Amino acid sequence: MNPIDYRCELYYRTDTMGRFDVQQRVFDRIEDLEERGVFDRTREATWQQVEIRESDARQGAHETYREFRDWAEANDFELEPAFDVRPRYVPGSTEVRDTVVFPVIALAIYEGEELRAVVPSRDEFGHYTVPEALEGFERGDLDRWLSRFTGVTVDRRAPHLEVNATL
Repeated sequence: MNPIDYRCELYYRTDTMGRFDVQQRVFDRIEDLEERGVFDRTREATWQQVEIRESDARQGAHETYREFRDWAEANDFELEPAFDVRPRYVPGSTEVRDTVVFPVIALAIYEGEELRAVVPSRDEFGHYTVPEALEGFERGDLDRWLSRFTGVTVDRRAPHLEVNATL
């Protein structure tokens, strides 16, 4: 059991064709990590492919993205291309606003009230993926893997988005 309070939040899209098996393998691996005591808690939540703030009743997706963006800025990382920000028409109008296209699957690791890591993400040395992060955690490298990042304090202990289930 890990003496530090780590929690894992897994975000995934349900609107993707042919990705269920990939997502299920990630769910299974995270469940195994929780059973081994690597994470104290794991939560999963869904988001849609594209979120337009003004037309989305679920502001949690935008709050989550802002936290992830703050973490990326504090660590000199980028969330793109996995989190793609692009202009899009607001439904029913000719107005164009920035939207976020969310990745098929993303992982956020928290230590207490600090967001410590977000994957997928990238820095000048390369891309960091969900499978790579899980491989490190499975080898027992969670503390070492997280030591390269600066945490960003968040004022919550559960996802902004509605939690679908505890893994």
